[in-house]
Amino acid sequence: TTLYGFLPPFHSFGFTITTVLPMISGIKAAYHPNPTEGRRIARGCHYYGITLMCGTPTFINGVFRGARDGQLDSLEHFVTGAEKLPDSLIELVNGLPNALILEGYGITECAPVITINRADEPPAGVGKPLPGIKIKIVDLDSHEELKTGERGLILVNGPNVFGQYLGVDKDPFLEIENQRWYDTGDLGYLNEEGFLFLSGRLKRFVKIAGEMISLPAIESALTERWPADESGAVLAVEAIESEDKRPELFLLSSAKINLEEANELLKKAGFSNLSKLKKLIELKEMPLLGTGKTDYQTIKQIVKEQSGE
Repeated sequence: TTLYGFLPPFHSFGFTITTVLPMISGIKAAYHPNPTEGRRIARGCHYYGITLMCGTPTFINGVFRGARDGQLDSLEHFVTGAEKLPDSLIELVNGLPNALILEGYGITECAPVITINRADEPPAGVGKPLPGIKIKIVDLDSHEELKTGERGLILVNGPNVFGQYLGVDKDPFLEIENQRWYDTGDLGYLNEEGFLFLSGRLKRFVKIAGEMISLPAIESALTERWPADESGAVLAVEAIESEDKRPELFLLSSAKINLEEANELLKKAGFSNLSKLKKLIELKEMPLLGTGKTDYQTIKQIVKEQSGE
């Protein structure tokens, strides 16, 4: 096995999986300092004979965009997380001679892996928990444990969970039946086989007329028409309360998007009128974090400024 490391080491995924793991396991590793340089990384895959690539879907997709014929043929496994794995990337991996892509789920506070799909069984959702890690799905308000298949708040218990925040009063733990569970702030459900399926971040849901609207779900539908480029996502959806206290949905984009076309696409995808986008904010470039993910704090600030809040 030869791993290619290109994630920034200041992020938990890059630090633990592509930096510490090779050191303590003896896995051979090669490194590239810039995850957005897809062409150079693709050339490096061929030069070093890379068999294992770990990264976010955005960065891995950028490698495929920059690759020439045969440069990625040595790859056997892709391990991805930090954002939703799109079907388009799965198709690209399936087009290689002998490669699998395994999606997982992790959080910095959980060191950072919680679940992952395995190579020896069919994938589902973001996989099963690692050994020693337990997951509980509870009701958002009562914190009562929910039945298999019911969506709720994801709680985690295990030796990988951190102890507390430094210098922060917020307590992210819930005490249930004398056990301490970490509140991930994510929504999801478990199926009969124990696979975890994610629904999104709780703070990225908005309640409109009593209905919980998923902003990531809207983004996902729009991304089918306006996919990410080598740098990352080209669009984002954010909500802000209007004068009558009813949330309105804003679309921000660095691509040429027509608002009417976007809303028509959502309608065809089965979204209700409550998910209608009210305003388009055009950006020269999308605000991104160093990990390639969308910087939603900056997005929210832009929306507040544009709406006069």
